[in-house]
Amino acid sequence: SFGMPMVSVTGVENIKSLLKNEFKSDGLNTYMMGKQNFGPIFGEEALLYEPNAEKHGMLRRLVGSAMTPSAIGAAIPSIQEAASDQIEKMLEGDQVVKMEKVFSDYTLDIAWRQILGLDLKKEEVPKFRSAVEDWTGGLFNPLLLLPFRVPGLMKFTKIGRARTYLVSRVEDKLDKLEKDGPDNSTLSKLYFATDDSDGKTRLTRTQVIHNAFLLIFAGTETSASTLTCMSLILALHPGVWQKIKDEQSQIISEYGEVLTQKSLEKCTYLECVIKETLRLKPLEVGELRKIEETVIVDGKQIPKGWFATANIKQTHLTDDVVYEEDGSHMDIKKGFKPERWLDESTKPGAWLPFGDGRRRCIGEKLAMAEMKVFLSMLARKVDYQLVNGSDDIAWTTNTAMARPLDGVEVKAYATSA
Repeated sequence: SFGMPMVSVTGVENIKSLLKNEFKSDGLNTYMMGKQNFGPIFGEEALLYEPNAEKHGMLRRLVGSAMTPSAIGAAIPSIQEAASDQIEKMLEGDQVVKMEKVFSDYTLDIAWRQILGLDLKKEEVPKFRSAVEDWTGGLFNPLLLLPFRVPGLMKFTKIGRARTYLVSRVEDKLDKLEKDGPDNSTLSKLYFATDDSDGKTRLTRTQVIHNAFLLIFAGTETSASTLTCMSLILALHPGVWQKIKDEQSQIISEYGEVLTQKSLEKCTYLECVIKETLRLKPLEVGELRKIEETVIVDGKQIPKGWFATANIKQTHLTDDVVYEEDGSHMDIKKGFKPERWLDESTKPGAWLPFGDGRRRCIGEKLAMAEMKVFLSMLARKVDYQLVNGSDDIAWTTNTAMARPLDGVEVKAYATSA
């Protein structure tokens, strides 16, 4: 593991025991590998890597003000617009649709429409998408782990040029906000937020940019991967897909076609489907924590100077409530049972797709809203079937989250009345 002593911590109670030591001088904290290069590219002032407990709390309150239920509710119209655009493209002509591409474009469109609040012309959208993909994809480049600053990092590398372009677009938007005042974008809420603890502390311009980029990074990869997996799983379980469609028909009859926070809250079965997908296909890797002083977890020592990561996938695998000796409880064909979430006696005991502790994913509510909105719209307008069948499904490797290797190729049809 990059030549570093490392331990993987499994089990809800063990992970909670580990993370209770977060921010303690004799405990543990997040660790940024390759800080000389990764830091400038990712953003050193994002709350993810803030080591000071008090400053992290301040950042989390300010960034969290853009992730409140009311803030998410205000974002739903632009999220629905992004979903509608992608669904219209799915239904254009007699084509094979790669769902991985659909969901990638969808989450990237949310990045510019809602998170950054940019007013992009149609011809500008591909350049923005390409820049975000170059930036997020480049974050896994070993070049960033070198122990010295790479010469010309921001000017001569693809990832550096992509980030420079994105920063310039955000800077222009911040200038506009300063001139014209707040709007409904997430960036606006970050820029104008004041800390409740004193009513005056605000994020610096750099902190606004770095934390907006954090939300984009965390949201595009994870939401797109989960939605891609879900599109495959739902094709394998037509009965579940029909239940989602029936639920949406009932919601339309009560609330109409326009999605709102209230109508999304009524998507009870759909939420079970999302949770069950995240149980089966969570993050493959967790954030590194460096052990500052020896800590004890489950009676075992993790020595000072070691690194620890919370193993979410293994934690879900070993959950006593759903466990089957043959491993079928983690199989997308045999183990996918959304109904288990409707009963306390069958509800999984281990579910940590958004992490835990004081660094739990701050964009969780936005991610859930993105997934609910798209699947609600899809169920109302589209039926689809797999092009490549369901036998011997291959998966990508060495990625943050698993995705089917073929990108889930489908033929889509407008839902018949």
